[in-house]
Amino acid sequence: MDHTRQAENPSSSELTAAAVAERQAEAKEIAESLAGKPAAEAPTQSRYAAVTVSPGSARSGSSPVAEFVGFLEQTKRLWLMVVGTIVGLIVLVTAAQRGFAWFSEKRERKQEQAVAGVTPEHLLARCGQPLEDTTKNVYPILMRTITYQISRNETYIFDFSRTAEETSDWVFLSMKDGNSKSYETAEEKVSAMSCLNSRK
Repeated sequence: MDHTRQAENPSSSELTAAAVAERQAEAKEIAESLAGKPAAEAPTQSRYAAVTVSPGSARSGSSPVAEFVGFLEQTKRLWLMVVGTIVGLIVLVTAAQRGFAWFSEKRERKQEQAVAGVTPEHLLARCGQPLEDTTKNVYPILMRTITYQISRNETYIFDFSRTAEETSDWVFLSMKDGNSKSYETAEEKVSAMSCLNSRK
């Protein structure tokens, strides 16, 4: 038993000595290789790639608001096109509405002027010979009724009046159809008889 212990001790000390010698040899090789390298030689490349962080990427990862602002900056041209299209459509629709309103007002003014200036003489000049033209003397007023038959079912009656004096002018009172329907506005009158809007 003692003999076995003695055999183990020398072998373990031999192993320790061999390990120390091996380590010393490795250290010597490393020292020689380091001492033998030229100073200008570039160091060996690391296994790990360098990571660079740009200030913009650090900022964009900070919050959702910053990410949204970054998204808007990237799509700025698209958003400008969308906003420009919407503004253009609004301007176009507004201009069309104003143009239509101006055209309608101009047409209404023209119709009102045409109807306001109607006298028996103008009516005869614009619409031609009537079916009937009668004048009644209801002192001190003269009443004149002019009837036009446009078709079998369409008849229009115009009433005028003036004082019995020779110098007075005829005043246009009313326009009715054969069923006694009265036409009040200039647009209704011109729609019924377009010749009222004539320049004659």
